[in-house]
Amino acid sequence: MKLNNLARTYALATQGILTMVVMLGLGYFIGYLIDKDSAWPAILAVVGVICGVVTFVSYLLYLIKVEEKEKKKNDQGPKD
Repeated sequence: MKLNNLARTYALATQGILTMVVMLGLGYFIGYLIDKDSAWPAILAVVGVICGVVTFVSYLLYLIKVEEKEKKKNDQGPKD
């Protein structure tokens, strides 16, 4: 059970980091296409990281909610 929890935590952390990196790159790329000599690439990169963090946190809260439902369901057990 401990290994399963460790693998789940690793996968979740990896997904969160990659989401933030991809959003950062996308924001920078769009800003570069708008005007490479202005502040747009940096501004949109920061916006991308913020979007990545919000997405990661919302997914984390969703998984916690699902896990609590599952635990509650297993604690009740079958009714005979």
